[in-house]
Amino acid sequence: MYILRPEMAKELRETKNKIYQKSPESLTNSNYIATIGDICTIKIFEEIREPNLCIIDMKTKRNIALNSKQKIQISKIGEKTVHVQNKAGTISKELWKSIKNNISNNLNTKIVVDGEEDLATLAVISMVKLGAKVIYGMPNRGMVVVDVNQQEKKRADSLLRRMLVE
Repeated sequence: MYILRPEMAKELRETKNKIYQKSPESLTNSNYIATIGDICTIKIFEEIREPNLCIIDMKTKRNIALNSKQKIQISKIGEKTVHVQNKAGTISKELWKSIKNNISNNLNTKIVVDGEEDLATLAVISMVKLGAKVIYGMPNRGMVVVDVNQQEKKRADSLLRRMLVE
């Protein structure tokens, strides 16, 4: 299990990537899309296409339950659904294994987290192929699109190495 060190929290809240309010049209031609977060998953599904992998927790802004319309949209996503446990501020072994097992299958997969999914972004960036698009939500700001390249993978791997490992 990876555990976030308190001094890393601020660093992870910041991004050098552009923050979008609407899904960028450039995603239309993407071969692989992974989304982390309920609202950005719904936006990508409605505006672009179904993501290959989505990781959600059925909440928005950390603790507000999705409304019925949002739940209906989420229910339409994924040919396969996997349920995992993951505490806030961690990447559990169960979540890590689920991402690893489902990142390269041919079924669009929805991983539903009981707990919090935020840090899954690092695991996904670390594991996906170069050229994949990883989109994650930033509460009250929008969504960030990461075009996965060597530099993004190195950054994710470096952050993972700095976390506590249990």
